[in-house]
Amino acid sequence: MARAETETSSLTDAAGEDDKSRSIVEEIIVTGGRSGSMTAPSLEEARRAMARIPGSVDLVAEESFDNQYVEHLGDMLRMTPGVVAQERYSEEIRLSIRGSGLSLNNHLRGVELLLDGTPINFGDGFGDFQEIDSRLVRYLEVFKGGNGLKYGSATLGGAINIVTPTGRTARSANSLTLEGGSFETARLTGTLARAGENYDVFVGASGVHSNQFRDHSTQVTGRFTTNVGIKLSEGVETRFYLIANHINQEIPGSRTAEESLTNRKGAVPNNIANDWARDIRSLRLINKTSVQIGAAGQLDFGAWGTLRDLDHPIFVFIDDETTDVGLFGRYSDSRLFGGLRHDLSMGMTVRRSNTDDDWFVNLAGKRGPQIQSTERKAGHLQAYVADQIYLTPSIALDLGVQAFVTTRDFTDNFVANNDDKITYSAVNPKIGVLWDVMESGQIWANVTRSAEPPSFSELIQSPILRFVPLEKQTGWTGEIGSRGALGAVAWDLTFFRAWLKNEMLKFAVDGNIPANTFNADDTVHQGIEAGLHWTALSGLFAREASRIIIEGAYTFSDFFFDDDAQFGDNQLPVTARHLFNGEIRLEEPDRYHIALSLEWAPKAPFVDFANSLRASDYAVFGVKGGVTLRPGLEFYADIQNITDKRYLATFSTVIDAQAPGTALNVFTPGDGIGVFAGIKARF
Repeated sequence: MARAETETSSLTDAAGEDDKSRSIVEEIIVTGGRSGSMTAPSLEEARRAMARIPGSVDLVAEESFDNQYVEHLGDMLRMTPGVVAQERYSEEIRLSIRGSGLSLNNHLRGVELLLDGTPINFGDGFGDFQEIDSRLVRYLEVFKGGNGLKYGSATLGGAINIVTPTGRTARSANSLTLEGGSFETARLTGTLARAGENYDVFVGASGVHSNQFRDHSTQVTGRFTTNVGIKLSEGVETRFYLIANHINQEIPGSRTAEESLTNRKGAVPNNIANDWARDIRSLRLINKTSVQIGAAGQLDFGAWGTLRDLDHPIFVFIDDETTDVGLFGRYSDSRLFGGLRHDLSMGMTVRRSNTDDDWFVNLAGKRGPQIQSTERKAGHLQAYVADQIYLTPSIALDLGVQAFVTTRDFTDNFVANNDDKITYSAVNPKIGVLWDVMESGQIWANVTRSAEPPSFSELIQSPILRFVPLEKQTGWTGEIGSRGALGAVAWDLTFFRAWLKNEMLKFAVDGNIPANTFNADDTVHQGIEAGLHWTALSGLFAREASRIIIEGAYTFSDFFFDDDAQFGDNQLPVTARHLFNGEIRLEEPDRYHIALSLEWAPKAPFVDFANSLRASDYAVFGVKGGVTLRPGLEFYADIQNITDKRYLATFSTVIDAQAPGTALNVFTPGDGIGVFAGIKARF
């Protein structure tokens, strides 16, 4: 059946003139057919698809961060409401959406992180950030909460899909970028993009050296990515990806609040003596094939495989070798049933992760005698189906359900009695409604269920090499919001409330050893996610294109225990109650820009579950600017923390900071002033 002419929406900026804003709606008429690559949607195609989701989503284009020094995922997502990303060291951050993985101060849980639609997290949900190259990203799709159903996500935080350029979507045929600045930082990035009638090719590579702000935090990385798309016939396309990483990063360690504020650059002496580090070698292969079925149907299927070697000297020397493989299939279609338009989608993913985890005594950063040898296998099967039913041309009902079964299989190669295995499963429905209230504005609401099983790092709490009795975390989340544009103003506003059971919370025994995890009773996460983009003035200096833009992202986080036996209605620690990121920018596109930015947390979050100690509130300012020297040649500079503010960037949680004997070496200081500059050539 041919696709009927229908209204849909796209994300663009308030003035409709650039790609820099977030979550804005404009009317676009879709008359059937497709443009661009079937296996790799263009930026505009991604915008149109995301604007039909009845929930809080965001699309962050490369254009919004490519003319400044960007080090990690948090820098790319700084202006995304609801996303909290706090730097720990180098490219390691604490990432949380709506309080996901709330008290996990290392690695990642509670957000499904994907690269070109395939999971970066391992089969048990555990993840890292370091394999994402900020200079080899075309756009990021952020699906908050249950809005990540497209990828089968059922976590509290949702999903983030990082999309790399292709030979068709890259912004130039060739590019070369040289950046450098404070802390002996230097980065070189080069890309190449080619496209013919039946093929396209993209190749990108980068190298970074930086000593970073703190002692013993040097990073040296090399990254390579390439993908090749081949049109096999009319309506059939396949794409192959190869992504390789060589990452060496030193770990400066956590300190007390006083040490972190008075001697910000200092590293923990033991970290230096035992050369604490996180060194990763990884190779990732992906294939995606798309087949057009009828006028509006598309079948996507493929596979991925990752080989990853980790050398990780910390309080012990960890040597991990991981293989992660998976298969996926997705089908989407748009049809008329009973006189109503139905946008159907369904998908399934099956995957297997296997980690050989060997521990040795850490002898000054070298392997000593072996003290532990285990194998960790995680299997995961998930499926989803969804139907968006247009009750009228402007009102759509969204129905969906996701289900998963996942296993954790643990083998102790030294003590067989420690072997253990457990299975978790869940069914997670979603219902939502989307209303196009005007030509460029929407109101939406939804209710979703989430379910998150524990990862191996939570099930195995050293030194006990058996599973601890942890339940999966479950919850119901309701949200209501609006996004749109009216004249020079664009907005994105969401209110949400999540009722959780068995939330997995961590507390640190000591800043240098792993945290313990427990299931809380009832907890509540509620908040506001608000974004604003305002073209305040235009036509400055007698130049029509000159303008002043004011942009802001506000996140209100109210997370608390609900009549807990031990902690009553105390606030959950870690996340600042109010977080504001703002920017005022004077620009003339393709000529110059200068901007003042602010990150402000006016009320410090609690450090402990007893609510007896707070961290620091802070306001950090930055200045950035750039100029187009000639078409295709840009220079830019970025001054971070221009007032050299002393503050606590993040920390691990403790039970009660006032309890005798509580170790409080759990804090990470924020970076001081840093000056960076870059020059980029496109040709």
